Formats: sequence, C-alpha cells, structure tokens
Amino acid sequence: MKRYTFTALLVIILITLLASISMAVENYKASKFGTPPVIDGKLNEWSKVQGVFLTGSLTVTGKLDATDAYKNWETLGVETWTSDADLSATFYAAWDDSNFYFACLAKDEKHENKGAGDSIWNGDALQLAIDPTNAKKDYGNWVYEYGYALTTKPLVFRWSVNPASKGETSKFAIVRDDATGTTTYEIAIPGGDIAPAVLAAGKVLGFSMILNENDTSGGQGGWIGWGSHAIVYGKNAPKTNDLTFVADVVSAVSSGSKLSTTWGSIKN
Repeated sequence: MKRYTFTALLVIILITLLASISMAVENYKASKFGTPPVIDGKLNEWSKVQGVFLTGSLTVTGKLDATDAYKNWETLGVETWTSDADLSATFYAAWDDSNFYFACLAKDEKHENKGAGDSIWNGDALQLAIDPTNAKKDYGNWVYEYGYALTTKPLVFRWSVNPASKGETSKFAIVRDDATGTTTYEIAIPGGDIAPAVLAAGKVLGFSMILNENDTSGGQGGWIGWGSHAIVYGKNAPKTNDLTFVADVVSAVSSGSKLSTTWGSIKN
C-alpha cells in the first residue's frame, strides 16, 4: 500500500511540474496572408492580424529569478520605465508559403542607436529568436537570432545561425516618426533563410522577441519582450514561446483599417 501511495504521489508531483513548465510557454497563432504585404513600414495591410501588446510596470518585474516570467519590462539598472509613451509595443506575426512575416509598432519617446554590424543590439533595436523546429534544446548552431535596428539607415544582423540556412535575404523596413514617438518595424524572412523551418499550417516555431531601450544609458539599458529570457541573461532555446502557423487566411488589407491589439494582451 505504501509503495502505491508513494508512486501516486510521485505522479502527482511530475504532473504538477509539467503543468508549471507548460504554463511558462505562451502560444501565438500566426495567420496566413492570402497576398503578401508590401514591406514599407506602414502596416496598413496588417489590420486583420491579431497583435500582442507589451508594456512595462512602475514596479520592475520579470527579473531573473525562480518565477522567470520573462515577459515584462526589465532593466539592467540604468533605464527606468515611466509610461506607455516611454516604451510599449504591439507585435504581429504571419506567414505564407514563402515567408515568415513580423511587424512591430513601438512607442518610444526617444530613438537612439549608434551601432553597426554585430553591435546593433546595443541601443534602441529589435531582436528576434527563432527556433526553426521548436526543439527547445540547443541555441548555438540551431536557433536563429536576428537583430533589426535603425541607425543611420535600417540594418539587420544575425548573431546565431542554423547551418541549414540558405542565407540572409530578409526584406525589412524600419520607419521612425519623431512627431508621434513611434518606430515601426516590418519584416519578411524567406523560409529558406530559417531552414529547417517548414511554412505550413500546424507547424510550430520557438519564438521570442525583445525591444531594447536606450534613453540615457548609451546602450542597452532595459527592454520589453515576449519570451525575453531566450535572448537575454544567456541564450536559452527552452525559454522561447510557441508560434503556431494556422490555416486561417487573412487578406493584406491596405485600407488604413485600425490595427488589432486585442489578442493575448500583456500588460503588467
């Protein structure tokens, strides 16, 4: 009897641990574009794609600890977060048979990045981690880590690349509007660039993103993100979230319709 009781207790503990692990992973469902968007940084064509809103908290949360929330505003002890105007963003993802698409509308009162090449992360910039088969095991030589930044011109850099990649041929636009305090990122990454990812309904990528903040630090002083700890505090493929390609087809509407920010809203 005691043996069975111990076994049952062990099973309960294992189930509880697995549940806690799965709860740490969020899942974004990426719709399919019926016609590809024009990569121009305007985002009008994304009005039918659901967005995820990211912002901060006056109380810094998401720090590297046992809870490991890794989706809130975090600081390296230099930058502070004061409001949505200081730093917030809505991101969108979609796909078609040829490309993985990503867009982000960032609110940031000040934009500054003086980097080039592999240093473009050290300023206001976007970083993406893509685990092509959602293996959630190895990072180096498996997970792709992209950076996109507006310095004197829009730039891209890849710090981590899977050997199966056909190259870096992404199309991207980064548009800054100082009057409204916004920076818009729009990206199309060919499927071959992120091989062995398969662009098909039902396939899942491991995916994370961060937006770095540089107001007074002279570099990366903090960030907001989704699955951030795959990228910061070390490179950790198991901490990517899930991004599932779904069969729902959306039209790339260019009528100026309001962008959606309702799906999976994350606000601390």
